Amino acid sequence: MNINFNIIIKQLIPFFSLFLIAYLINSLIYIYLPKSSPLTKIGQEYNIEYKKYLLFDNLKEKQKLIETKIEQKIVEVKKEYKLISNITLKAIYSSSISTNGWIIIAQNNSIKTIMLSVGEMFKEYKLIKVFAKYVIFEKNGKEYKLSMSGAKDEPKYQIIKKQIKKIDNIYSIKREDINLYQKDISKIWKDISIKEIRKDGKIDGFKINRISSKSIFNDLGLKKGDIIKGVNNIIIESYADAFKLYRKLDNTDNLQFTILRDNETMEMEYEIK
Repeated sequence: MNINFNIIIKQLIPFFSLFLIAYLINSLIYIYLPKSSPLTKIGQEYNIEYKKYLLFDNLKEKQKLIETKIEQKIVEVKKEYKLISNITLKAIYSSSISTNGWIIIAQNNSIKTIMLSVGEMFKEYKLIKVFAKYVIFEKNGKEYKLSMSGAKDEPKYQIIKKQIKKIDNIYSIKREDINLYQKDISKIWKDISIKEIRKDGKIDGFKINRISSKSIFNDLGLKKGDIIKGVNNIIIESYADAFKLYRKLDNTDNLQFTILRDNETMEMEYEIK
């Protein structure tokens, strides 16, 4: 009986060992795991946006977007003003310094002329340099050269000296002669040549370097070497000042020139009739 009992115990020892090991592992897991179960929301909904993508439709949308961008670029190009092909250079007044001077231009579809001095803008183009036969505009860092068109025929005009009268140091001139020069400023440079005089880097007057003896300027009493300091008590300190006076000639009945002759200041008055 004892022999049988010992045999049974020997056979059960492996099973007890396995049970003991399992019990130890289970105890360790019980110690480290949380005591309560995780909470979960019942009936929680997940709304996921659903989109239907069609390859053909996507390609059509991309094509439309590309076409729209191309059309926008075409419109922008059409809006850009082409300076060189749309204006004509009518007259140039240049000096020894290319950054000084002024010009007269006209748009090809208009008879109206426009005066510009260096530094002024026209249609987003800035006049930066003036030379004897051409000028330079600048836009977005790019330079544009505009030249005088070579005219075969010389402009025809006439000056009637008898229309000028001097009465007690006051010269009288007919308005039609003034209008003659206003219509074609190039006639002025045929009869007179002037150059700016600078002092401390600023314009201090305009010196007459040449004057035609048969011109209206000679009959007005002006002489070579005279320095024009001002007009109508306005000191001319820039080309812009000269432009303003030139534009106002239509509404001016009297002119008063302040000139420096042989280091003496003189006043010369003109009556426009």
